[in-house]
Amino acid sequence: MTLTSLPKRDWLPNWITICLCSLVVGCGGGGGGGSGSPPVATNPPPQALAPGWSLDRAAAAQLDVSQAEVDAVLNHIFSDAAVQSAMLVKDGYIIGERYAPGATSENIGTSWSVAKSFYSAAIGVALDENWILSLDQPASDYLSEWVGTDKEAITIRNILEMRAGLPANSSIYSEQDQTAYALGFAKTRQEGTTFVYSNPTSQLFEPLLLRATGLDAHSYLRDKILTPIGIDTNQIGMWFDRTGVNPITYFGLDLRPEDLARFGILFARGGEWDGQQLISQSYVQQSLQAQSSVYGFQWWVLNDAFFGAVTPISVSAALGLDGQKIYVWPEEDIVLVVQTIYAHNANQGYTLSDSNFPNTCTARNSCPGSTGAEVPSFDQHALMLLLEPIGD
Repeated sequence: MTLTSLPKRDWLPNWITICLCSLVVGCGGGGGGGSGSPPVATNPPPQALAPGWSLDRAAAAQLDVSQAEVDAVLNHIFSDAAVQSAMLVKDGYIIGERYAPGATSENIGTSWSVAKSFYSAAIGVALDENWILSLDQPASDYLSEWVGTDKEAITIRNILEMRAGLPANSSIYSEQDQTAYALGFAKTRQEGTTFVYSNPTSQLFEPLLLRATGLDAHSYLRDKILTPIGIDTNQIGMWFDRTGVNPITYFGLDLRPEDLARFGILFARGGEWDGQQLISQSYVQQSLQAQSSVYGFQWWVLNDAFFGAVTPISVSAALGLDGQKIYVWPEEDIVLVVQTIYAHNANQGYTLSDSNFPNTCTARNSCPGSTGAEVPSFDQHALMLLLEPIGD
């Protein structure tokens, strides 16, 4: 019996109220007369949770977060009508999630360029395992096609930072052999200088990982990162270029929101997973810090320069076409995942073609030939302002 279950005092004899009260909580009162203030019913706060690795669901209050603040974040994200899923994680617990009608946490979404951050992580592991000797090592030590060319001095660091001197615009998506295309893509500026976001630059992770480690990029990523952080790799998709042979490393991972959240936690916690250091802390820190004004190692840094406005929190993000996102706030152990409504049947396989591709453009109304306005995404700067109190 609790105090709140007792009958109301106003229709009970005073002595009964006093006796019941004393049995439940011990009433105050002086001189046996039962005088004094009546007890006040209180609901103790939920027991605080220690940081974990399980991605169990937890009440926001158990992480000292207001449910109203969580709801505000989810409401803002779902102002975007093309969103399929949003998942908010703090201290390793899912404290907020929402899905489009008909979708659940088990629905696969796709990554587009969020995959760049995954394959950059694989480069970090290869460095830790000494398959790659140094970030300042010339990539031509592995990419023999560049020896004796104007690309011979491009370093692995230059590639990670998108400062390899390769231009942005290309037809790589439509190419048959996308690795050959990336290797032969013409350099247009001095390496190590200007940041230029370039898909062919990130496709270079494919031959780098294969030639450095002896494993193809998909296998190395599966073995070294995905499986150790608890992702069931039998339930995901990993895309190949139109040859069906070359893993695509500038986009192309189909994952559940929880899978993306696990990867975000790995980076929020400095490359550690449940006591095992999967990627060196120094590599993770460099990845999430601006090496140019707004970009780390295949991660965006959402700072004042990125938004063109003052930003109160230090968040890095993996961002992909049509609204795929992993936000990582290491100081507060917060990860937020957003995916766009996705249309792809796994039975079609994962070899890219004109008829088989990661279809998020239908939901976004941005496919070739679409008519009418594209579905706009939510305001990311406003999202940062809504996230700020969750970390307080």
